[in-house]
Amino acid sequence: MQKLTCFISALLMLFCVTDLFAQNITVTGRVVDESGEPLIAVTVYEDGKTSNGTMTDIDGNYTLNVTSAKSTIVFSCLGFTEVKETVGLRKSINVKLVEEKLSIDAAEVVSVGYGSVSRRDLTGSVSKVDMGELLKAPVTNFDQALTGKVAGVVVTTSDGAVGSEANITIRGNNSLTQSSAPLYIIDGFPTESSMATALNSADIESIDILKDASATAIYGARGANGVIVITTKQGVEGKPKVNFSSSWTVSHIANKAELMDGYEFVELQNEIFGLSGNTNSYIKPSEEDAALGVEAYSLEDYRDQSMWNDWQDAIYRTSLSQNYNISLSGGSKEAGNRYNASLSVVDQNGIIVKSNFQRYQGKINFQQKLGKKVTIDLLANYSRAITNGVTPTNAQQSSSATGWLVYSVWGYRPVKPRSQWEMDANGNFINNDSGELIDEDVASSNDYRFNPAKTVRNEYRKTIVDYLNANAGITWEIIDDLKLKITGGYTINKRRREEFNGTQTYTGYEGSPSGKGINGGIYWNDKTTWLNENTLTYTKRFNRKHNFNFLAGFTLQGETFDYKGTYATQMTTESLGLNGLHTGSYQVVTPWQYDWTMMSGLFRVNYNFKYKYYVTASFRADGSSKFPANNRWGYFPSAGLSWNINREEWLKDKNWLSNAKLRASWGLTGNNRTTTPYDYYSQISTLPGNPDSYDYVFNGQIVSGYFPSNMSNEKLKWETTEQWNVGLDFSVLDSRIKLTADWYLKNTRDLLLQATIPASSGYTSAMLNIGSMQNQGFEVTLDLVPVQKQNFTWNMNFNIALNRNKVTALTNDQYSLLRSVSWDQRFNAQYPYITQVGKPSGMMYGFIYEGTYKPDEFNGGTSLKDGIPYMTSVGQEKVKPGDPKYRDINADGLIDDNDRTIIGCGQPLHTGGFGNTFNFYGFDLNIFFSWSYGNDVINANRLYFENGSITNTNQLKTYTNRWSEKNPTSDIPRVGADIASMFVYSSRVVEDASFLRLRNVTLGYTFPRKLLRKMHFDTMRLYVSGENLWTLTNYSGPDPEVSTRNSVLTPGFDWSAYPRAMGVTAGLSFTF
Repeated sequence: MQKLTCFISALLMLFCVTDLFAQNITVTGRVVDESGEPLIAVTVYEDGKTSNGTMTDIDGNYTLNVTSAKSTIVFSCLGFTEVKETVGLRKSINVKLVEEKLSIDAAEVVSVGYGSVSRRDLTGSVSKVDMGELLKAPVTNFDQALTGKVAGVVVTTSDGAVGSEANITIRGNNSLTQSSAPLYIIDGFPTESSMATALNSADIESIDILKDASATAIYGARGANGVIVITTKQGVEGKPKVNFSSSWTVSHIANKAELMDGYEFVELQNEIFGLSGNTNSYIKPSEEDAALGVEAYSLEDYRDQSMWNDWQDAIYRTSLSQNYNISLSGGSKEAGNRYNASLSVVDQNGIIVKSNFQRYQGKINFQQKLGKKVTIDLLANYSRAITNGVTPTNAQQSSSATGWLVYSVWGYRPVKPRSQWEMDANGNFINNDSGELIDEDVASSNDYRFNPAKTVRNEYRKTIVDYLNANAGITWEIIDDLKLKITGGYTINKRRREEFNGTQTYTGYEGSPSGKGINGGIYWNDKTTWLNENTLTYTKRFNRKHNFNFLAGFTLQGETFDYKGTYATQMTTESLGLNGLHTGSYQVVTPWQYDWTMMSGLFRVNYNFKYKYYVTASFRADGSSKFPANNRWGYFPSAGLSWNINREEWLKDKNWLSNAKLRASWGLTGNNRTTTPYDYYSQISTLPGNPDSYDYVFNGQIVSGYFPSNMSNEKLKWETTEQWNVGLDFSVLDSRIKLTADWYLKNTRDLLLQATIPASSGYTSAMLNIGSMQNQGFEVTLDLVPVQKQNFTWNMNFNIALNRNKVTALTNDQYSLLRSVSWDQRFNAQYPYITQVGKPSGMMYGFIYEGTYKPDEFNGGTSLKDGIPYMTSVGQEKVKPGDPKYRDINADGLIDDNDRTIIGCGQPLHTGGFGNTFNFYGFDLNIFFSWSYGNDVINANRLYFENGSITNTNQLKTYTNRWSEKNPTSDIPRVGADIASMFVYSSRVVEDASFLRLRNVTLGYTFPRKLLRKMHFDTMRLYVSGENLWTLTNYSGPDPEVSTRNSVLTPGFDWSAYPRAMGVTAGLSFTF
């Protein structure tokens, strides 16, 4: 291949010959490579006179006339080190050319917008995921496997639920209320979802992450949040290859909540009943025991552990998952085709009983050449994903804490009163608590306690997602170096969600406060997306110094998204399940349909001089139906520069230096992700039967009124992000030490926000462009190869990213923006988050907790001393020792809303990961850690489960250390503290959620090729792997990575999360 390239290079040289001068000396000779083989078409010319040149023939011979004995002859061929020889008195000069060592940066190819380039030629900031290392461990969804792998890429999941996609942000959040997720390019098809549950990770060839504007501006209106380019595997010319891989995983809950046992629970209840004066059912004997003279039960009667219930054990399980992949790839050079086809099956059981994720997926990729000029590409990917089971983050009744699964699991009594214990025929106590439906001792009117073991087993929840992506493209090489590519794609995403609640479920039980009876529903979300892209690419090299690449394109894309459903309550039959919907009372399910289209034009030019100095410029114009006519078009330019310092003449002899490159870029990108495609319209609404519906009477009948519910905004436009980036790529010692560092500054303006507007407008809010935000950060990636021997290598990787987010403006007269979280009626009207100008978005907001009131702050231990602040909602006379105490910010002696302040931040100061990979005589060992530092979490679980004001509700074990007369120094509030002081957001429940997690340990063995050849295999590998094996954190909850209300304005909230699992996997893969 190098000889052919050399031949082409020489031909270009000859075409440049325009004049020949009279020559005085004739020099002949032969050019060979390191093995002595002749090199064809080596360019041979007189230094300083490129017009005087020739090339070697098929035997490597040449003849050249030079002007004098002082002349220098240059021997040049692409792929070989250039040689210069002074003529002197010689008439024959033979030369041996040595192959140029190709640096890793020159060899590594990364995908960028509408093409790919070698890393050496990049001017922007692009990170490439090491798929070889990524796939050595079991991966169900590729997005979650990216955690800690790439600097500046933060991967979060709400909890540990199976079948869920991760939330990914690149270099911070750019928008307040709209999505900050990156744009995904999957085999050339842009989508705003990763489709991680629909893609088979084993099918992915490469993942490239475009970070700065120089790399992302070519995607214009959707590139502000970064771009992730995913390319799936294609066929390779050669005989057919079959690859098979499988894995089996055993998972268990990583960290259960520590709750009170039966003895500690009854001890708490004795204290609660002692303060209230109500009858203590835990010490009151049964009628039978009273007749036998038993006056009261004692606490010691509750040490019988056989009568205790661990409701976590009743719903959590050890689960088994399995994953199978098979693919066939190959191609024929003679027939001009390549193909790759694959099938995969995933069956993943969750650690909550009856939760499960299944995926059946198939993909085919086919390429066919038609002559020498035309290539056709076809790709189709289909998957069906099925998710079953209860999800704790979905409430049966979101207005009350009792409607969430965690409340029943953690709060359900671990033991019943002794008087209710049952006996068998032999007089032994038996525990039948798991068979009951509700806790009848708890007043269902305000605390409906349904058996969680029944909930997870009897509530029917099923989601089916059918995904089909089909792409077709044709590439025509019109003339040499000029290519036209036309592609078309169509994506269908159909989602069906089924729910059924029978008589043994939370809402279907006849005594349920929901009043729904047997109920169920089916809901459909259908999304179709189409795409047409047309690009023209021209690549040219002039005078062996100037390298150009031009790209121009025109694209069209559209999407339709609709929702509909059917739902019924009070069904008369349970046996028919959802087939019996017609027997119930149908309820209103409001359907809707959205659609949008976008048209774009784009241009990019890349230029480099001798592969040393690079310039990249791009421009894109996007027109979107999501915006009014006057603001429909957005324009997004970018420019980038880079300098390959190591290619300078004064560094060429520095063999220790592998690569040194400086990069700088600037650009504008956009975000067009509005809440709906019609946010700028004035919308008409109707609410039949609602007091605010403006119903009226006509002809003696009530007619639903219609009213404008949203103010139109003819000035609505794109969010625009301006980004600067400066980077350094540096490697030495044959790239055994490799450093990449980037500094960036992003300023986003015209933020899309559903903003509060003056009541005089007739509306309460409208979608407006207001405010701005800034992200500034630094990223470092370090790759090391400390040991590199024939049978032993050691590779190290470390990355860290620091990002500082700041809101620089809101509305003209608005300094702060408050946000609530819906989960319980006591808190839904409170605001645990605030966004203020000059500070990061989504700061935590509430009172500063200062511990508990101590006895010395009271007169005679009863009345609070004057001058000591107290909550106005409680009153000075009601404050008791052991009550929660909060800081008086404004020093007015009263604790009220004026004393709320910032109490935490959900955004980390820095994130990163580091790993070590060892290879030794066929064995490979990979150890990978990831971390997050400086982020806080509101542990809302503690608001209910470190609270002694609720009877018959179990508590966290930490509450055993509560304040009491025997424990007067404790800062955990006492039993019976006033609920007005307990049910507030404060720093008491804001915790540092920094963590260091051992994400994965994998040990594998690859069989030697010599042995495999006898077995007719090409490759074979066995491995065992452990995931989430260890976590170092000060967070008291089960999982520091939790964020069940994850958004830019409400980060880091923990309530009723699906627990995260730890797992051990065994796997096998082979190719033949």
